[in-house]
Amino acid sequence: MHSGMLNQLTNSKGSGMLRAIIVLGWLLLLNGCGGGGYPLSADANSRYILIADDAFAGSSVNVLAGVKHTLFTHENYQYAAYYNAQRYMVLAKRHTNSNTWQTQVTPFTGNVDDAHNHISLAVDANDFIHIAWDHHNSTLNYARSTEPGSLVLERRPMTGGSQANADTLENSVTYPQFYALPSGELLFAYRDGGSGRGNLVLNRYSPQSQTWQRLHNAVLDGEGKRSAYWDMSVDANGALHLAWIWRETPDVASNHDLAYARSFDNGDSWQQYNGKPYALPITEQASDVVMPIPQNHKLMNPPVVMADINSRPFIASYWADSPTDIPRFQVVYPLPQPNTWQVIKAPKAAQNFELSGHGTKRPPLSRAVILPAEQGGVTSLHIIYRDDFQRGQVMGLTMRDIASSNWESHVLHPQNVGAWEPSIDPIQWIHHGRADMLLQRVVQLDGNDAQSAQVAPSHIGVLIWQASLH
Repeated sequence: MHSGMLNQLTNSKGSGMLRAIIVLGWLLLLNGCGGGGYPLSADANSRYILIADDAFAGSSVNVLAGVKHTLFTHENYQYAAYYNAQRYMVLAKRHTNSNTWQTQVTPFTGNVDDAHNHISLAVDANDFIHIAWDHHNSTLNYARSTEPGSLVLERRPMTGGSQANADTLENSVTYPQFYALPSGELLFAYRDGGSGRGNLVLNRYSPQSQTWQRLHNAVLDGEGKRSAYWDMSVDANGALHLAWIWRETPDVASNHDLAYARSFDNGDSWQQYNGKPYALPITEQASDVVMPIPQNHKLMNPPVVMADINSRPFIASYWADSPTDIPRFQVVYPLPQPNTWQVIKAPKAAQNFELSGHGTKRPPLSRAVILPAEQGGVTSLHIIYRDDFQRGQVMGLTMRDIASSNWESHVLHPQNVGAWEPSIDPIQWIHHGRADMLLQRVVQLDGNDAQSAQVAPSHIGVLIWQASLH
């Protein structure tokens, strides 16, 4: 265990007994007592900062993959959000030079039994926090801080005024995500409608007028027949990258195909990678499918997309090459030749598994973060995920040169983190080449969004991993 992690755990506020148990668990793991005598060690570039020890742990609601954002840096402060053991939403804030968090329990609660109901936050150019929480085909819950930099929130309307209804597209919200643009504006994206019949809605916020406006009623349109499961990111140059799969029914086994779009004008217009404009909304037939994947191939949703410093997108998910094959992470990216995309295959999972059914799934591989980096004209890739076949640890896969096709595997965090999944602070990655991730050991009942596991709360903090190319 990194000495800094021990100091954080033993110096943080909370129960002395809990701190002792946490530290003892780390020591047992690092001395090979985590089962089978396998020696475990944390990556030398990893460290941990504790936020609190009372986070709700009966579902994965606090630590879902790809949330924008549970952790976000604005200027000199990093912000975090989570649900505590009493199901209240908690905001946290620290100076980036400090390991001490200021926390504020808000008056807002969430249905934490259902892991869909995650929290998403961002900070605008005027230092106001914007936050959305507790959504699974439900009415929009949105709040903003009362003062710049304050952790005190007040509920506010967004585009629909005081009344959310079918006309405002704010009465059946799922997967809310915020995005901070270099212009100082914010985007807010979410699914309107249910699984198998949803559209991607996009709003934009002006820090000058401090108001939200509807940008598109539907960027992606399932035509009432299907829904897109999407991920979007903002790169260092301000370009927006959107990747998605289509799902035909609420059954995850009906996932198919990887598609892509990008925008260079803050979401106003969208185009294929080859520059061909999209007519909105984008339907299945109009999608630029960059990797055809049939149904029943264990394709996990959504994919994840990040771009390098040249705005070249890298899209990752896991799927199997045939219905009976073992799934593995695969990365798709464009080649210089027109309309040509390359796929890089990571090693297969240690064991085969199925991916089908409804609700929040609990597969042995989590969804992932993909982090492309470039130095001296050489592009490297990092994939971060949780692997139950590796004792439930936080794992990293690194390809130091995409021309080599050689993967290196390493442990970023040696504890079993249960059903944890990664989401990163994009600002830290873009500016410092660092993956900051909210970390918590949680339990997720497979396919069950009505009940949570009856487990004690657990500590929650930030895992920080500094990428190294050499």
